[in-house]
Amino acid sequence: MGRTFFITTLGCPKNAADSRQMRRSLLREGYEPAESPYEADYHLINSCSFIQSAREETIQTVLEGADIKKEHSDQKLVLVGCFAQRYEAAVREELPEVDLSFGTGLYHRTGELLSEKFGRPAIHDPLEPSVFSGMEFDGQPYAPVKLSEGCDRKCAFCAIPSFRGAFRSRELAEILQEIRDLTEEGVREVCLVSQDTNAFGGSHQAIIDAISAMHDIPDLHWIRLLYMYPDARTRRFLEAWDPVQLPRLVPYLESPVQHASSRILKAMNRAGDRQSFRDLFQLAREKVPGLEIRTSLLLGFPGEKSEDIDEVHAFLDDCRPEKLALFAYSPEEGTSGFSLPGMPAEENITDRINDVRQHHLSILKDIHLARQDQIFECMVDEISEDGMVVRRKQDAPEVDEVIHIDLETQNSDAGLEPGDLVKVKVTGFFEYDMAGELVTEDDL
Repeated sequence: MGRTFFITTLGCPKNAADSRQMRRSLLREGYEPAESPYEADYHLINSCSFIQSAREETIQTVLEGADIKKEHSDQKLVLVGCFAQRYEAAVREELPEVDLSFGTGLYHRTGELLSEKFGRPAIHDPLEPSVFSGMEFDGQPYAPVKLSEGCDRKCAFCAIPSFRGAFRSRELAEILQEIRDLTEEGVREVCLVSQDTNAFGGSHQAIIDAISAMHDIPDLHWIRLLYMYPDARTRRFLEAWDPVQLPRLVPYLESPVQHASSRILKAMNRAGDRQSFRDLFQLAREKVPGLEIRTSLLLGFPGEKSEDIDEVHAFLDDCRPEKLALFAYSPEEGTSGFSLPGMPAEENITDRINDVRQHHLSILKDIHLARQDQIFECMVDEISEDGMVVRRKQDAPEVDEVIHIDLETQNSDAGLEPGDLVKVKVTGFFEYDMAGELVTEDDL
């Protein structure tokens, strides 16, 4: 059999971390990365099935993979992850294009499973580049790292526990070794992810201790926490967060509230209300200078009324989150919300999302104006011949704002590389992103 592989990753940063685990397993077994699915002997699709749109994207990607496979007669199409786990029987019966599928708990055995199914990979030609030439993590200076797997919460809209299983923390030694490996490959920022991050280790102190241990890893510039559920556990973590003791932990809090109406939150089987969220975010900003907040809202849950949306708008005025993700509710089989009556009409949900987005954009404009002419420490993400993309500590990779720098107006890029830290002055802004210019020590 062949030996080259390409991984197509769908979904969230947690899936990206799983794909990295798959990649390492394949490399250990002697498989080699291809530059595109058109050149690969094995095309692996790491799927997502969180909501309806994610399932549709997975199916569409499989069908596109099947078209690629027609042009590469010996190629094997492999479906992995959430969708394969949740719809195992349907994959076998309705997607005959898939040659092998397996679920969420076997990423670390990907290479072994391919070898068992299709035979060992072809022997490497010593005249070709080494198998280890593809070990770098895609050249990005950042990478997601999982703290845990699974979830014990029973949110009425979420099916993740049904196919990811119960919550379980990873061993700290294993996490630290993964980060050491990543920094040796050029990664300078790790984003700590999981389904329920603040449950790691069973206490807020376990998270503090883990982050403290990460500070001993050379060349790791930034540590970012994602998916902190807005409850008492996160409050205890914030109360214990000392920015002086944890200087690499960036001033950033991602805490998805999902709604602001206490009535809808109760129906969602979620904790909190507008007042508790306001208090939590106020505490975060008091404890950590310069901290910015990312949250998310899920609109259109069954029973949602105009007065519930009024609570959402009041929440935005109260809390003024710098980053906001908006989603439309999607009924999920196997959840307590699946068959609830009173789901708003689709056009009403769209209107509500658009109104909330416009409200937040008006808040964001004021936030941008306050950033004007400020100088921030930034990480270089990308460099091209005429420009550079950098990111502040307050912005997570791939989901938040970036700063665009026009190098043609400056002398040079000073030999910078992705992952380097630079000082940048914000000189303007667009709807979301910003414009800026490099600042030297002489300018300060």
